[in-house]
Amino acid sequence: MWEILFLESIIAELKSKGVKDKDIIYIELDKKEFRNIKTPLELEKTIDQFITDQDFKYLLIDEVQNVKGFETIINAYHEDGNYSIFLTGSNSYLLSGELVTKLTGRYIEIEMLPLNFYEYVDMKKFMGKEMNSNIYYEFEEFVRNGGFPGSLSYDNYEDKLIYTQNIIRQIFDKDIKNHRKIKDKALFEVIQKFIVNNFGSIISVGSIYKYLTKKEKMAVDR
Repeated sequence: MWEILFLESIIAELKSKGVKDKDIIYIELDKKEFRNIKTPLELEKTIDQFITDQDFKYLLIDEVQNVKGFETIINAYHEDGNYSIFLTGSNSYLLSGELVTKLTGRYIEIEMLPLNFYEYVDMKKFMGKEMNSNIYYEFEEFVRNGGFPGSLSYDNYEDKLIYTQNIIRQIFDKDIKNHRKIKDKALFEVIQKFIVNNFGSIISVGSIYKYLTKKEKMAVDR
């Protein structure tokens, strides 16, 4: 997702300022080579494998919440004083305040949101993408794509649609269903479908109840 683009932009900026590759430690915990890292000790061993000298290091970790109890290790590297640390995590974990409350010392929290329409247009121009002369057409395209920056990397509508669907699926699966430990996943998916299909409407408990009882014929007393 776009947090990866954010970290990659930081890496690009560091390199443009002369920081050497050996001093940049980048770990994506969702990637195949790192996905088996589940404990603080395993995370520490992985980080230490990248350290070849005592020079100042930049440590960047994506999806840090994948390691339960990671805070002890991150705090230890922070206390060492020889690291600048950048962490990203799932929306639900960060917005709940769990990450911030468990880290000691100074930190800066950066909240990343989808593009608004003006940002969308500016970014499209910056990337050299063709603009339709009808601004209303551009707005319709913006609404369909959900304001996700990554959608601008694709020119084909079907590719944009697949990208947007994957983003939405990840948000529901990783940030809501798994993190909140939803027990009735079938009911959750029905409600998810209703919300996605009615994104422009006012949604209430009553409207969801009506949808479940009249459209899906499902029991709601679970």
